[in-house]
Amino acid sequence: MNNMETYWAIANHTIAIINILVEGWLFYKFVQPFMKGKAYYVGISYSVAMLVFYCVPQEITYPYLLGIFVAGTVMCLLERRNIKQKVFLATIMYLFRWMVYGVTLVLRDIMFALFINTSYMLTEPVKQWIAYILVELVYYGIAITLMFLVIKLFHKVYTNKREDISGKELLLLFATLLTVMVGYFTFNFFSNVYLEDMEVYIWNAHPGYTFLRVLYQIVSFASILIAVVTYQKIKEKQREENVNLLLTEQIENTQQHIREVEKLYGDIRALKHDMGNHISVLENLFLRNETEELEKYMAELKLTWGESATEIKTGNPVTDVILTQKQKEAEESGIAFDCKFIYPVDSNINAFDVSVILNNAIENAFEGVNGCKDPYVSVLAYRKKNAYMLEVRNCISKGVEIDKETGLPETTKKDKGSHGFGLANIRKVAQKYYGDIDINQDENSFTLTVMLMIE
Repeated sequence: MNNMETYWAIANHTIAIINILVEGWLFYKFVQPFMKGKAYYVGISYSVAMLVFYCVPQEITYPYLLGIFVAGTVMCLLERRNIKQKVFLATIMYLFRWMVYGVTLVLRDIMFALFINTSYMLTEPVKQWIAYILVELVYYGIAITLMFLVIKLFHKVYTNKREDISGKELLLLFATLLTVMVGYFTFNFFSNVYLEDMEVYIWNAHPGYTFLRVLYQIVSFASILIAVVTYQKIKEKQREENVNLLLTEQIENTQQHIREVEKLYGDIRALKHDMGNHISVLENLFLRNETEELEKYMAELKLTWGESATEIKTGNPVTDVILTQKQKEAEESGIAFDCKFIYPVDSNINAFDVSVILNNAIENAFEGVNGCKDPYVSVLAYRKKNAYMLEVRNCISKGVEIDKETGLPETTKKDKGSHGFGLANIRKVAQKYYGDIDINQDENSFTLTVMLMIE
């Protein structure tokens, strides 16, 4: 085979271009769970930038760092939320690439020594060229597979992907990343200076350099994972604290409902106690034919009775008060409120748990009708064999974003750290009774269905 240099150049360029395209796909897979859409543009921008840098005849210092910078900038332009997280992701991707390719480079060197740089292969250029292609394909195949597994592991430990990163949290995470970056630039600096001074690669003169670098890369990868896991545990603890605060508030609300029920029943008992006197007065007024006084007395009695009787009857005094209060709130806000709720009497379901569901679900429904022309909220509950179904439906002016990780709607409030726990609490209650929640929405309505299993 003539012109072997041409064939070597073709092999080098082809493998390098394919690897750049695959790395763009890996970048896309890496950022996809953290973005709402169009993550493929991030991968495309990375591949395009790296292809441009590859075609530039003059050698570029740290081309992969520039490629990551271009892709990170595109990521921020596509979705201008949680910019701090995107900065963190771009930095992580760059370091992961350095670690993976640094570790697998040892395997490449071994394969070169065994299959390419041998005395036999030096006399067989065609076989050496074929062996080179195979070794490069094995090397890049292992590196890409390892990179894919690293990305999957990172996704697994980074559980709260859609939560914002604050400035302090970014500094906490970057404390580890900056340490790794310092080591990365230090290793590069030493190898470049040694090459300039001695005109030989440091790893050829001192094999221990490669061992130290690989060890540092492995330890750095473990440190990054530990930092991410620690950060996620801190976030999870914050979420639990917020949930507990919300539950405490709901307990206080329920206690208030119970006090109102006790007051209501006290008023009813008082009316029953005085009912004999009322009947006696009405009878005397009737016998005396004092029609005007009779009507006034009956009107006053009716008003007093009306104030003491709840408007919604569910079969349980706690849910009576909650739904009546929600109905009044709806009337004051101009929201049509339809209630067909029946409490599951003679069941193992606790009134407090039902109150948590009702308070959260109806409160979310009231917020969801904002912007609707004819707002409405409907509450429906029924039994289906040994399942108790509770359904809350409301109109919506626009669709709700559903988090793929949790299956729950994303909160639209700015303070995401202190909101978005209502449906999580509802699910927690449902799972307590071996049930779950289901969410359905179309262009005009949002429906939350809660299933509780009855013993």
